[in-house]
Amino acid sequence: MSNGAKVENPRFLGKTQAKIRVISKQKRRKQAPSRKHKVKASRRWLKAQKQVSKLQRKVGTQRSNWIHQEATKIVGSNSLVATEKLNLKGMTAKGAVLRGNNSSANTASKKGKRKCQKSGLNRSVLDVGMGMFRKALEYKLAEAGGVFVEVPSKTVKPSQTCPNCGCQEPKSLDQRVHCCTRCSYTEDRDVAAAKVMLSWALGTSVFNRGEGSSTSVPKERKHCGGLKQLASLKRQKLQVQPLGDLE
Repeated sequence: MSNGAKVENPRFLGKTQAKIRVISKQKRRKQAPSRKHKVKASRRWLKAQKQVSKLQRKVGTQRSNWIHQEATKIVGSNSLVATEKLNLKGMTAKGAVLRGNNSSANTASKKGKRKCQKSGLNRSVLDVGMGMFRKALEYKLAEAGGVFVEVPSKTVKPSQTCPNCGCQEPKSLDQRVHCCTRCSYTEDRDVAAAKVMLSWALGTSVFNRGEGSSTSVPKERKHCGGLKQLASLKRQKLQVQPLGDLE
């Protein structure tokens, strides 16, 4: 965040992946169902499948609960939230398959290594639930009367821009500290990117201010309340309004 606070990645799937792999390996040794050969699944296969499904549901429930808790904390203390517009579909796409006439063992090993690295990166990105977190922030802010702004990452480039002077310099993923070559401003890379997004949303930097946001600005801005106020707003919406006397 722009104030320097960080939320650690819980890695729910990473912590449970070892158990899922062990049970999945046991399940592959059992008799699986096949409609083509008219074969029914064995009882042990169904039992293993039930265990895998239970673990996966647990991971999904933990991720959803964590997202709602963290989004409520952010909305409860902020009236404006600016976040980066990410192309999650492109970030989690499968690795490109390279085809060539060279079929040497070294080339095959490199292709397999790259494919495994990309699949592991996709799994890590999906485990965080960035899309769910963005949607939770957007609708919670709308309910509380806040403003949600999406910063275009292709034009602003928050992670490559200095929040002090606006100088843009390409960085690799392993560079986690921002050190500007023009003004010598040093800051954590993620914190510096958050400051750039906030300044762009407020229009107080060298960047052009965004014309619109994903949610409309209310006429009367209300300070976003805490957990009790958000719950009371939801209960008011769910209550059925009494109808007047029919003539």
